[in-house]
This record gives sequence, structure tokens and C-alpha cells, in this order.
Amino acid sequence: MTVQIPKTRKPVFPRATTWDVDGVKKSGIYTWFKPIEQELASGWVVSEGKKMLMLGGYSYLGLNKHKEISEAAKEAIDLFGTGMSGSRFLAGTTSEHTKLEQMIADFHQKEAAMVLSSGYLTNVSTIACLLGKDDYIVSDKLNHASIMDGARYSHAKLIRYKHNDIDHLEQILSRLPADARKLVITDTVFSMSGAIADMPAIIEVCKRYDAILMVDESHSTFVLGESGGGIVEYFGLNPDDIDIVMSTLSKAIPASGGYIAANKKIIEYLRHESRGFIYSGATSIVSIIAAMKSLEIFQKEGKNLVKKLHENTAVFSRALIQNGLEIGESKTSIIPIHIGDAMDAAIAAKKCQDTGLYIHAVFPPVVPPGKSILRASITAAHTREDLLMASQKIARIVQEVKQT
Repeated sequence: MTVQIPKTRKPVFPRATTWDVDGVKKSGIYTWFKPIEQELASGWVVSEGKKMLMLGGYSYLGLNKHKEISEAAKEAIDLFGTGMSGSRFLAGTTSEHTKLEQMIADFHQKEAAMVLSSGYLTNVSTIACLLGKDDYIVSDKLNHASIMDGARYSHAKLIRYKHNDIDHLEQILSRLPADARKLVITDTVFSMSGAIADMPAIIEVCKRYDAILMVDESHSTFVLGESGGGIVEYFGLNPDDIDIVMSTLSKAIPASGGYIAANKKIIEYLRHESRGFIYSGATSIVSIIAAMKSLEIFQKEGKNLVKKLHENTAVFSRALIQNGLEIGESKTSIIPIHIGDAMDAAIAAKKCQDTGLYIHAVFPPVVPPGKSILRASITAAHTREDLLMASQKIARIVQEVKQT
């Protein structure tokens, strides 16, 4: 008897991308990975030889290329060289790393802090380290991808509550075992919508059900509040009501890395158990010293910079609305310009870039189907005139796209 072995196709590797990258490229509207050759003054950059107004970055306070910060970074190279000698656990800890961590802890009114090499790694390794298979993570449905990934790596039971829906959060917590470890996690400012989490209500619910509270302040530290004190200043909160604070050194602070601030017990545990901390190279000394100098400048000039940022945000938001555009619930410097159709958003972004505006489209799966946007980020470096010009140009382009 002859056995017939069915012919099989060799599996395609890698799998298809989540969205049609090849199709977008063929249509001539691919706008991502656009190289920047130089950063200029007042929020302008040079990309592919063309001067463009930057509306897609996160230098909220406009501190990138600040003379004192640049000089401090150059001095760091003279002292330590350009690389690190290993992980923080071994040869990668310098006196400057520990000084910066104390500055961060003091800023957040926490006992201790630890710096990791990226914001993504900070969330993933912290969440995965702190929770296990018998624990629960309760996360806002629109939290950053790094929070979701950290929850999955932890093997804890992940439950997502409806975006900023405190009643749903309470329903979930009320059904969990009273003696279980429960971690509630939320962005403070959501990176796609610019919406602000209802932190007072979240704190109240966490207290009621004895849940640990962790917040991601990547888009609120040095931005929210009259002096840039973040979510605590914005709502007038007791900093002790938030157990763990995560934030970044690559947005308002023009360096690189992420950090966790908490009590000494939590930080000591993470320093000895977090795989992302132990097995990653230490954050570059250039970034560490640039971040330290940035914090010093923020302490002196922060209130004026934050005031300018808020003024610029208000100017741009009002101009967009006056030009007939919808920006949703944003009250921050992340301003989503609602388009709807994904293809329309991609075409609008391409037209904006062709006319000198560095801005991108965001569409599913990052945002829900039919909810595609152009996402603008405002900084203290922008001028009023440039923001008004940009709002008029975007409105004209969106109108043209929707009419075709």
C-alpha cells in the first residue's frame, strides 16, 4: 500500500503586517519613518532637504538643543566616554545615575526611583516583575501598548475596564477576591486622544478595594498643572495616594530612558528582580546628564515654559475649531484632528507633509475603526503665527480630501 503524503505549502514568514503597508506604499501615501536631518528653532526641522513645522514630536517644553543641556552632554562624554560598561546591576551604575534617580524621587515626592533605558522597557519590566499568575491587573482599555505587554508577560489575570469609566472599574474590583493582589494601571494623559484620566475618582475606588495604583505619566510629567507638576498638581492630589509613578526622559525632558518612582521597598525589589533592568545595558551617561541638566533648568524656568505650552495649545485648539475641525475631548498638548476614514487620514497626512507640516495619521488598530485621526503635538517652542498658519493649512487639506 502506498501512502500519499499531501503536498503542503511552506508557511509564509513573516506573517502579513496588521495594516496594509505594501498597499499604502504603492498608493504613494506612506509617510512614516520620515528622516529628520536637522532641528531648527521655533519648532521647525529639516526633513529630506525641506523645512517643515514639527507637529509630530513630544518636545513639549521645547528644551531640545537648549545650549546648557547640549554643553552638559558634551561634558559627559569627556568624563565617561560614549558608552556604558554593562548593566546597572554590574558595571553600569555611575554616580550620575544615582543623583538623577534622587532628583526624580524628590520631584514626585517619593522615597526612591530607578531609571531604565526606555519608557517601553520600564513599563514592561516593572509590571511583569511585580505581578504573577495569581494576581490581577486592571487596566484602562486605551492604555499604552507597553502596559498591555507588561501585563501579558506577568502572567497575571488581565482585565480591561472601559476607557475612563470609573463605574466599570469599580464593578470589576468589587468582583475580585478581597485577599488578592490587585494592580490598577492607567495612563494619566492618553497618547491618542489627549484625554486626562479621572484620577481623584480612580484613587477613591482603589482605596475602597485595597488595590495598588500605578500611573503612566509619560505625557503629563512637566506638562500638566500650572508649574508642570503633572497629575498630582493638576488635581491637587496627595502624592502618597499614587503608589507607583512611571514616566519618561524622552519627551518634555530631551534625553532618553524611562523611570519608576515609588517607595524604597518597591524600588529595591525591582532593582534586584526586574529582568529588563538587570539584563539591559545601563542608560547612556549622555542621556543621564542631559536629563539632570534638564531638570535643573526646569526648576528655574519650568513655570514660564509650561505657561507658554498651555498658551500655544489653546491657540492651536481654538484655531482648529474655528476652521471647522473636530478635536474631541483633548485638554492637553496632544490634539487629535478627527478624520474618520483611514484612507482619508493617510492622504491628508501626505498632503500636509508635502506642504511643510510634519504630522502623521493614526488609524486602526491603534484607534477604533472609523475613528482615524491626524495627531498633532504642540510645544512651547512653537510661535503663534506658525500655529495659526498650520491650522488653516490642515483645515484646507482635510476639506479637500473629504470632497474627493
